[in-house]
Amino acid sequence: MSPALRPKLGKASGATGLLPQEMQIREFRLADYDSVLELWLEAGLLFRPGDRKDEVAKKIKRDPELFLVAEGRGKILAAVMGAWDGRRGWIYHLAVTPKAQRRGLGTILVRELERRMSRKGVVKVNTIVYRYNRISRWFFKNLGYQLDERGLLFEKLLHDKD
Repeated sequence: MSPALRPKLGKASGATGLLPQEMQIREFRLADYDSVLELWLEAGLLFRPGDRKDEVAKKIKRDPELFLVAEGRGKILAAVMGAWDGRRGWIYHLAVTPKAQRRGLGTILVRELERRMSRKGVVKVNTIVYRYNRISRWFFKNLGYQLDERGLLFEKLLHDKD
């Protein structure tokens, strides 16, 4: 699949003023960091210490093909970060600028990320959505994701990280 994919969006032009053929899906570059951070905050995601630029740089060294952005006219409109631990795929930080939400862009990013994970051998994909984030829970449920009743347990090994 080409690194720059053209999304097929229904009414994507709407508030963004962009036509579908003016947008592309591509891999994140470290030069995108400030724009993606702004997008995350604009979309209401929480900034965690693991989201610092140096941490993101480590992530893209491991599997750059699993961090995608949707761009139009030089502006990043959406992003999704994926990871593979060798056993399971993970989806983190799906964000779409509010002006472009509910137009299919999030679905396109998630499905492309799933395709890339599948090519790596991933057979199960997980995502973590905070309880309060009903919109994201609804979104992933509509894509076929199931709510797992197990609780997430964690321990911080390095206390200056997230």
